[in-house]
Amino acid sequence: MQPDSHNATNGPWRDLSWGEINFIHTTDTHGWLEGHLNEVNYGADWGDFVSFVKHMRDRAKQLNVDLLTIDTGDLVTGNGLSDATKISGRVSNKIFENLDYDLLTIGNNDLYSIDGAKDIHANFSKLYGDRFLTSNVDIKIDNSFVPIGQRYRHFTTARGLRIVAFGFTLLKFKHDNQIHVKSAKDVIDEQWFKDALDITDVDLYVIIGHADVREPCQSTSTDNPLICMENYIRKKGQHVPIQVFGGHTHRRDFKCFDSGSSGLESGRYADTVGWLALSNVSPTETWNGSRTLPAGITMPSKTCPPATAAIKQTNVPKIDRRYLDFNRWTFAYHALGAPGPDVPATFDTPLGRKVSDDIWKTRNDLNLTTYLGCAPRSYYLWACPEGQPGNIYTMAKDALKTTVKKPSPALPRIIILNNGTFRYDLYQGPFTVGDAFTVVPYADNFQCIHNVPYETASSVVHGLNNGITLSGWRASTQQAKLSQQKLSPRHVLNPNPGHATVDDFGNCATNPDSPECGDDTKHTPIEENIANPKYFQVQDDISDLDVAVDLVFTSHTVKDILNLEVICHKYDSNNVSDYMDKSFTTRDFLQFYAKEKWQNNTTECQIGP
Repeated sequence: MQPDSHNATNGPWRDLSWGEINFIHTTDTHGWLEGHLNEVNYGADWGDFVSFVKHMRDRAKQLNVDLLTIDTGDLVTGNGLSDATKISGRVSNKIFENLDYDLLTIGNNDLYSIDGAKDIHANFSKLYGDRFLTSNVDIKIDNSFVPIGQRYRHFTTARGLRIVAFGFTLLKFKHDNQIHVKSAKDVIDEQWFKDALDITDVDLYVIIGHADVREPCQSTSTDNPLICMENYIRKKGQHVPIQVFGGHTHRRDFKCFDSGSSGLESGRYADTVGWLALSNVSPTETWNGSRTLPAGITMPSKTCPPATAAIKQTNVPKIDRRYLDFNRWTFAYHALGAPGPDVPATFDTPLGRKVSDDIWKTRNDLNLTTYLGCAPRSYYLWACPEGQPGNIYTMAKDALKTTVKKPSPALPRIIILNNGTFRYDLYQGPFTVGDAFTVVPYADNFQCIHNVPYETASSVVHGLNNGITLSGWRASTQQAKLSQQKLSPRHVLNPNPGHATVDDFGNCATNPDSPECGDDTKHTPIEENIANPKYFQVQDDISDLDVAVDLVFTSHTVKDILNLEVICHKYDSNNVSDYMDKSFTTRDFLQFYAKEKWQNNTTECQIGP
């Protein structure tokens, strides 16, 4: 755990089920390897997770069962560890690589930068070898498109389970023309895929992907390749169980496809470790592990219902899933049986301690630990209405007016920002350069159109919020069914606000004490149901409606603004100029604001809800 992080105040309330094969799943870490420094639910760092996985693998050996580790992509965009380097992920991926995952795939954020994608192909994919699966993603190297990773993996686990695994990435995102993302239809027609499905000695298909497990497949040409491939493989391999691991939505979720197939998603930003246990999948002829476990060890007992037009399964898997909070109490409880809240010294492995030290050193080397001020309260993206003190856009308007400086001489101005600028809540407590990256990871400079009639400029936000599609890849950060994590250090018996997951097996929001609830730690549910506008504006005090103004916006939104009917007939890209020096970007305005407004003379800066 990082020196400036905080211990959990709530822990698990039941043990995990163990199956014949078990999975630890992470996704959408987005560089959050330091953990959540101002959130007690998720205060562990990557070194703690490395120690946890080592202990869980040891326990799997003791129980004579299999344990596989899986990650489904998006390693960058969202934290200074991944984004403060010239090539995103250049440093953070080296820290991530301390965990020797069994299966991995790539996310859309890992592909936005062609330099970052080439770095992954040259280094990351070589380290993980045949475990890094990019079944539908190619990169152009030396004038030819080649897979970034491997197409598929056929392997036998330590206990004799025979697996064929694939890795798929969603289709609909903007990327460089040196990246090619194939549809399910494209993959189905390729010979390597036909060869993979011709393999007969397979006991389980594992399909990992950076895509939503709930997004359906209507067309293999255009729709979610993860689910399209699950549907196709189910039709071809009728009797073989399929286990899907998804991502991208930032949810905790579990979905049943049919009696032999299900999918798991495991949160975001290193706030969740997904756990999935399967039984009744082991083959008679090759299995050398245990089918029954010692007294006191629960085995999975849930089953998924058949589909409407069910294909009969030879074996119907028994399943359990759990969503673990990313903290040391949780890790030590499940790995060592430590009751908490104290974590025994035996939990930390030598490699885990080294990784934690490396994270701390890297954060300091990148200036991420630099203290900027003490945030007086928390500011939320989706849990507090715009205009209220706790809404992040309310605070951002003041921050923009304070830090986006006018040129001299200057006209009055209207500043426009879209909600895709922000990626995460800003929590009460110490605010550092690293925290600024987590809230606004994007470096967009401020541009403008000078001398625009106020009547025209003041109508731009209305036009943007009524039917104009964002031109770029970055849109709203809101995700369906997401409980944003609020924190409040409090007594262990009082659940912290946070995830209250609803999935196909249970509803933690209405019945948190039920064994069907998937959340490993009880939380007070927080609803993120505030419909903030896609765009918002802040303007100077303007009393003369006939005045001309500077219309200020970010480089990311210039295409949207120029496409507006009220703008496009009078202005084009030749009318756009820099409003401030390009060295000042959206990454900077909160840092400058904190230094100016959040300094105080107290020696104590409290975290809080």
